[in-house]
Amino acid sequence: MPNKIITGYDGSDGGKVALEEAIKLSNEIGGDVTVLFAYEKVVVGGESHDLDEAVEAIGERVLADAVEIGRAAGAELTTEYIEGPAAQTLATVAEREAARYIVVGGSGEAPLKAWVLGSTANKLLALAPCPVVVVRAQ
Repeated sequence: MPNKIITGYDGSDGGKVALEEAIKLSNEIGGDVTVLFAYEKVVVGGESHDLDEAVEAIGERVLADAVEIGRAAGAELTTEYIEGPAAQTLATVAEREAARYIVVGGSGEAPLKAWVLGSTANKLLALAPCPVVVVRAQ
C-alpha cells in the first residue's frame, strides 16, 4: 500500500505522541497505520523464557491500548509484536510494507547524548527506506 505508515509504540509518552501523529497523518494522506512493539531478546543462560513471556504479555497489552487509541480517533490499526532491535525492526517492516513514512517519538535528548546512547530515531535516519517523522514528547 503506497500510503502505509509504520509507527513504534511502547506505551511511553513519546510512543503516544508518535501514535497520535501517525493516525493524524494517515487521515491526511488516506493511509493505513501499522503499530509495532519491538522487543530485543536478552539471552542470559536458560532463564530468559519467563522474561520473554512477561515482555510478550506487556507487548500484547500495549498494542491493545494502541488499538483503543486508534478506535477513539476513528482509525483502524494493524498491530505487530516483533522480536528485534527497535530501529532495525521498524526499518525492516517499513521496507516489507513499502511504507511511505515511519513515525517515532523523540525524547528531546541533546544530539550528542542521543548519538552516544544510540536513540531509535537517530538509528532510523541511517536505516529507514522511507522518510522518518520524529515527534517530540511534550
